[in-house]
Amino acid sequence: MFRSAWALLILAILIAAGNANAQAAKDQSRVSSDATPTPDAAGPATQAPAAGTPEQPAGTAEPEGEDLTQPDAGSDAVTGEPVLPEDLSLGEIPIIKTIELTVDAAKRALDVFALVKEKYKDANLEEYEDLQEFVDKAPQGKEFEADVKAQWFSTVTEWNSVITSVGFAYSAIVDDQSSEIALQIEEIKKDATIAQEMKDKMIESLSAMIPSDNNRRVVEDLLKEPDYADKLSSLIEDE
Repeated sequence: MFRSAWALLILAILIAAGNANAQAAKDQSRVSSDATPTPDAAGPATQAPAAGTPEQPAGTAEPEGEDLTQPDAGSDAVTGEPVLPEDLSLGEIPIIKTIELTVDAAKRALDVFALVKEKYKDANLEEYEDLQEFVDKAPQGKEFEADVKAQWFSTVTEWNSVITSVGFAYSAIVDDQSSEIALQIEEIKKDATIAQEMKDKMIESLSAMIPSDNNRRVVEDLLKEPDYADKLSSLIEDE
C-alpha cells in the first residue's frame, strides 16, 4: 500500500554493506600488490632475453600499483574517519516508531487497515514518503484521515505506529527473525566503515523491529479471535 519501512531499511543496510565489501576488496588488492617482488634499488644487471622472446619496446613501463598515498574512498582525508557512503543519506533510512500495544488499540488499528487497504488500493500511496504526506497532498488524503480518526486515532501517524507495532509482533510470532536482527545490530556496531550517526540510526530502526513481550502477548490474544486472525494474516499478504 505505502512505501515499506522495512524495505527501505534493508536497502540502506545492503548499500552500507556493499561499501564495506568494496573496501575489503580494495584492501585485499593491496596485499597482493605488496606481495609482488620489486626490482632492487641499485638495479640488477640486465639479463639478455631468451631466444625467441621479444624485447620490450623502449619507453614502455610496467603498470604502476595503486597510489597508497591517496586517502581511502569512504574516509575523511584529514581525520581518516568513515563518512556516509555517496549513494546513501541519513534521510533514506526510515525512522521506525513502535509503541506498547493494548488489545483495544491493536483491534482498532487492524479495523482501519482492513478498511483502507481496499478503499485506497488504487490511490498510489506508495508514491508518498509517508501517510501524512498523502493526507496533505493527495485528493483522497482528507478522506483517508477521516477514516483513521473515526477509530479514535488522533493522527494517521499515530495509527501507523500502532499498526507497525502489530505487524512486527505478528511477524515475530509466525516467523521469528529476532535473533537475526540482533546479529545484524551487532555486526553494524562493529563495522568501522559506517559513520557513527548513520550507525546509530540503523541500530535504532532495527531495534524497533524486535517486539516487546507485551506486544507479542497482545497479538497472541488476537490470534485466538478468527476475525482478527484473518486481519493479521492480511498484514503479511500485503507486504
